[in-house]
Amino acid sequence: MLVEHTEYARTAVDRSMTSREGRAKNRFNPVTGARLAAGVVALSPDKSRVLMVSTLKKYPSWVVPKGGWETDETVQQAALREGWEEGGIVGHITCSLGCFKDKRPADTLDRRKKYLVQHQQLVRDGTLNASEALKPIVLPPRAECEFFEVVVERLENKYPEMHKRCRRWMTYSEAREALNARSDLLAALEQSSIDKSA
Repeated sequence: MLVEHTEYARTAVDRSMTSREGRAKNRFNPVTGARLAAGVVALSPDKSRVLMVSTLKKYPSWVVPKGGWETDETVQQAALREGWEEGGIVGHITCSLGCFKDKRPADTLDRRKKYLVQHQQLVRDGTLNASEALKPIVLPPRAECEFFEVVVERLENKYPEMHKRCRRWMTYSEAREALNARSDLLAALEQSSIDKSA
């Protein structure tokens, strides 16, 4: 569902020079245990390019800015904050691109274990009927991320993760190739209004 720009025009974001770290304020799906996240597909004003940032763990792997949606902010504020922290992006949300699941396995053994214990409890309680209980257990996604399209107004040279990440403008075809191993990020890119002829 596309949302009119005016609905998000006044979304405030804290542009602190310190990135939020840790998971104390993160939100989690109460059923699956997946971390709830927010991200941006940041487009140039003419929508010919998307801003990509390098990952912290696998440089020079490229991604779009995203991260945990915390309890003291709206999902739109979280998305804009992540764009600011990871890429120095100042811009405005034009629309929601939807929620996409990062289907890679949960990043911690504790979360996988917690989900399996919850599943066993549902079987014991009779919440799951016999046929549901016999189905193979599918581990929950690592994260469920709400993405927003953002039109970049400017890129700041000083931003919280400027010494940790590189950033690069890419055409649709370049970004598509860079994201080929991340179906969730690629799906968000595909939903955006980037010029797909380039």
